[in-house]
Amino acid sequence: MTVHLTDEGLQIDGRSFLLYSGAVQYWRLDPGVWETVLDHVDELGFECIEVYLPWGFHETAPGVFDFTGKLDAGRFLDLAHARGLKVIARPGPHTNAEVTGFGYPDWVLHDPDCLARAPGGHPVFVPVPPRMFPMPSYAGDRLYERCAGYLDAVCEVLRPRMHPDGPIVAVQPDNEMSFFFRTSAFDVDYSPASKSDFRRFLEKRYRKIEKLNRAYGRKYVDFEQVEPPERFKAEKLADLPPYLDWCAYKEAHLRDSVLRVADMLQKRGVAGVPVTHNIPLGSIRSPFDLPGLEEEIDLVGIDMYYQRADHRSLEARCLALCGASRFPYAPEFASGAYHAWQPIDFADQVFTTLAAIMHGLRGINFYMLVDRERWYGAPIRRDGSTDPVRCDFYSEVLRLARRCAGARRLADCLLLTTRLYGRLISLHNVLDPLSPMAMAGLGFEAPDWCEAIDLGCARPPAASLAALHEGLFDALRQARLQFDVGEPDRPDGNLSRYKLAVLPCVDLIERRDAVRVLRYVQAGGVLVFGPDLPRADETGRGMHLLARAVEGAGKALDGTSGRKFKSGAGALIWLPDLMDRIEAGDLAGLADELLRAAGMAGCTRLPDPGDESLRTAVHVDQGAGWLWIANPTDQDRYAALELPGVGRLIDHWRNQEYSVDGRVELPMPAWSVRPLQVFGQEVRP
Repeated sequence: MTVHLTDEGLQIDGRSFLLYSGAVQYWRLDPGVWETVLDHVDELGFECIEVYLPWGFHETAPGVFDFTGKLDAGRFLDLAHARGLKVIARPGPHTNAEVTGFGYPDWVLHDPDCLARAPGGHPVFVPVPPRMFPMPSYAGDRLYERCAGYLDAVCEVLRPRMHPDGPIVAVQPDNEMSFFFRTSAFDVDYSPASKSDFRRFLEKRYRKIEKLNRAYGRKYVDFEQVEPPERFKAEKLADLPPYLDWCAYKEAHLRDSVLRVADMLQKRGVAGVPVTHNIPLGSIRSPFDLPGLEEEIDLVGIDMYYQRADHRSLEARCLALCGASRFPYAPEFASGAYHAWQPIDFADQVFTTLAAIMHGLRGINFYMLVDRERWYGAPIRRDGSTDPVRCDFYSEVLRLARRCAGARRLADCLLLTTRLYGRLISLHNVLDPLSPMAMAGLGFEAPDWCEAIDLGCARPPAASLAALHEGLFDALRQARLQFDVGEPDRPDGNLSRYKLAVLPCVDLIERRDAVRVLRYVQAGGVLVFGPDLPRADETGRGMHLLARAVEGAGKALDGTSGRKFKSGAGALIWLPDLMDRIEAGDLAGLADELLRAAGMAGCTRLPDPGDESLRTAVHVDQGAGWLWIANPTDQDRYAALELPGVGRLIDHWRNQEYSVDGRVELPMPAWSVRPLQVFGQEVRP
């Protein structure tokens, strides 16, 4: 009797389940409607729900617990089990859920030893409606000591209801571990416990103070003298190590905090099922380390709350998940919206849900399935009644997901980003302490907030990398190459699944990343990079691995400004004018160069719909192919596709069938997505 994460979702006792679920918050509903609500969830076709168990509601005073009435979590879970519904349990300690204090008891938030600190040593506050509150600190032991009693009590409820005896098939320790959305590099946490943890991190990293002194250019006597940086003052590359170490510590702090809560749950018997976590809306770069966290737990996803006009940001997050996670998953996906967030209406939900599946999302937890205070737009109302239009939509989504469950969006190109790139972006936030994560969640990308500091380089590294990444992303889209976004250190341990990799390069690159991409090339991959030949590593020391790899005359590429160099079984293609093209807005020319490189690598272009405003994607499985087309604009358009060898297409969203005689024209209404099953010759990217 086991539960495993598979390529299709969850496998429970040998049976496959889609990882599609929805949030139901029992403690916000009258217990008299629990059964009605769960019956509606079952009628919609959901086989799984997600449930928060809020600490501050259940532990009303230290050591005083309430699991009665509307807080009777055991009864609610039993009702779900009686209907055959599986449960993803999220016991915190952090729940958010738009609760004042994010679910923490007031007596914890009033404990000064539990609080995070700003550089000046004063407490910091989480500025969210309806009332800001002091931010807890996960450094040290105090918060965990406070939480232990609650976990003792809540695990008494959860443990007997774990699979196979009960409905719980996955558990999430904590929620949105992100310094409570305060992700700027120099905002938090400067509490005494966090500073102590930082010094232990450095001691583990350097082992001897002499080694740290060489890296920092300092004369510390021991690690206890080291203070974390409070603002970015680097003027040259050699000044970077203390700042990069602070970023690395914050990544490790978030990762270790999740793992510590997970360990506390497991020691209390909440174990034997997959462990998940969610990264909040926005970017997954530093201080987040999704691949590193997935080395320790089963599944990490990213939350998505987007309007349809935010299609590019939605696509970027999906492609980043495809390149970073073993199973692209949205632990919270907008089904309605928080009243203080940007409005998300039903048309937004329809478009973004289909677009996310098109761009590779394979699992979704819809947040919320049931309306409650501070929320609107869910298919089931608080009184147990339903919204028929929304209910029909979610039932159709589940039918579509089951029909195409075996198909995968297979990318043969990778747009590389690196851990160093993410840290530099974090350090160069001109809006600090305004959170880059919040900016990204509102649709602003790194070039909008990245300060241009040259650090003695030919061009400002962070601002240039941000502009290069965004320009290459758009050029790859324009070239109609199916690509992921990810780091050289992929979850599967190598880059071999990609035929083409594209790497924005400035004067510096981490040595390990240079080694990884060169191994990729030597094994047969094609690497496009530029505009610079990196000549320094992250410490500012000389590092010429890529430059040496392209020494010699090389071979000019026909019709381009680039040069090609053989290396092992593969090739490097250097584009020294890459930044000039992006700054000039020559995305069409850059797309052509990427297409030539893709041709050398053996990549296949996506079908061209004949309108550059339309997006396409191809999903494949053993039996059939799927062609997805999206119109992410407010204008009606037509897709005109050449599809030799294809006999017919079935649009499983609109229940329409089209005969194809080499060519087909399809109407694409504004803000629409078509999932088309292909019959005849298989369409592959």
